[in-house]
Amino acid sequence: MKDEHLSLAEQMNELIHLATNLKSTAEPIRRKKGLTELHELGSTFFSELEHHSRREEEGLYPLMANYIEREMGPIAAMEEEHDLIKESLMSFIRIVEMEKSEPVEIAAVHTHLLKSVEILMEHFFKEESVLFPMAEYVLSDAEKEQLRVLFQD
Repeated sequence: MKDEHLSLAEQMNELIHLATNLKSTAEPIRRKKGLTELHELGSTFFSELEHHSRREEEGLYPLMANYIEREMGPIAAMEEEHDLIKESLMSFIRIVEMEKSEPVEIAAVHTHLLKSVEILMEHFFKEESVLFPMAEYVLSDAEKEQLRVLFQD
C-alpha cells in the first residue's frame, strides 16, 4: 500500500509541475496543450487513486473493523477523507474541463490542485503513521496475505 502511495505521490508532483508551468504560460496554443495534458494526467491519476481507495475500503478497512471501531476513529476518518479527496479531485477535473472551453483563471486550476494534493498528502501521512502500523500489529498473517494478494492486481 505504501508503494502505491509513492507512485501516486510522484503523479501528484507531476500534476503540480504541469499546473505551475501552465500558470506561467501566456501563449494560447501552449495553454490549450497544457490544459489537455493536465486533464489527461489528472483523469488518469484520479482513476488510479480510485482503484487504490476502493481496495482499502473493501479490503483493509473491513479487516481492521474486526479489531477497532469502524464508525468512529481512524477508519471512519479515512473513509471521510476518501470522500473529501474524491470530491476535491473531481472539482479540479471539472475546473480544467471548464477552463478548456471557457477560459477563466488558470490560477484557480493551480490553487484547486494544490488544495487537493495537500488533503491527499495529509491523508497518506495519517494512513502510514497510524492505520498501517496498527494493521501490521493487529492483523493475522492470513489477513495480511489476503491484503497482499488484493493489492497485487
